Amino acid sequence: MVIVNNQLKVAKIKMAYILSFLVGIGLIVPIFIVRSVTVEHLIMSILGVVLFLYFVYLIISKPDYIYMEEYKGKLRIKTYPAQPVFRQYKAFEINLDTLSHFEIHKSFFGQKISLILWVQTKKGSGAYPPLSLSALSKAEQQKISKYLSSKSLNRAKNIIHL
Repeated sequence: MVIVNNQLKVAKIKMAYILSFLVGIGLIVPIFIVRSVTVEHLIMSILGVVLFLYFVYLIISKPDYIYMEEYKGKLRIKTYPAQPVFRQYKAFEINLDTLSHFEIHKSFFGQKISLILWVQTKKGSGAYPPLSLSALSKAEQQKISKYLSSKSLNRAKNIIHL
């Protein structure tokens, strides 16, 4: 059963990365090339700075592609950053019998949302690397939260800041 798959939204975010960077830089560069700066050049530069700041916002919020499914008693997760360069693909499986609890935290003015999954092993508990839920809608975030709440062994330790 597929829990979440945000492939289409991540494709739009990748396009936003590319366009905001290229168009932003393209609008800023002319002010450094021309000899006499006009009002049009200033307006172009301001728009370029706004687009470049949006690019920086995307880098800081770190949206990820997330594919999460339940298959034969295991939680399969595939993820990679939505940025078009320097990607690290990650995939892991978690036995639902060992899922201890999870944490969902917000940072960067509530725009960066991270999910940390904890598993119970013979040697104690361990955490998986954080997953960014920033590219998911509120409904998808709540769907993941409800699903993980129903499957976690230690529900009292679940931390949810949505």
